[in-house]
Amino acid sequence: MPIILCPTRGGKSSIPNQEYAIALAKERGAHLIFLYVSNVAFLDNLASPLLVDVADELEMGEFLLEMARDRAIEADVEADIVVRQGVFREALAAIIDEKQIDTVIIGASEEGAGVTTQRYLAILAESVREKGVEMLVVQDGDLVQTFQDPDGEVHFD
Repeated sequence: MPIILCPTRGGKSSIPNQEYAIALAKERGAHLIFLYVSNVAFLDNLASPLLVDVADELEMGEFLLEMARDRAIEADVEADIVVRQGVFREALAAIIDEKQIDTVIIGASEEGAGVTTQRYLAILAESVREKGVEMLVVQDGDLVQTFQDPDGEVHFD
């Protein structure tokens, strides 16, 4: 069974992209995994009361992913959630290897907001391509870019 990975922050603006991932998983008969990554590398420089806020963030991330998982299950799509801490690219590479991911769906940021700039997407695409994994970029629930064609070459649509 193919496995689709959908990293997401889980907010309201993520819902259309999650719905795209659910529909694609259903179409392909794939298992779907929603991933939330929190970068806690900055904690070494913080006072301990802020650690509670990070724990709250991780709990909120898990809660938002559970909502996405519930929507997938309602659509008859097998789905799981994974919450990780660390650098996103490293967590993404690790989960691709651990779960033998076939497709990664990345949400594009709104112009001028977020971290998924074209340059960052190209960096992610190269690391995903090296693993032989298809990467799709979705914005507002629509496919906007494909970063791997059947021959394994990275390109922009």
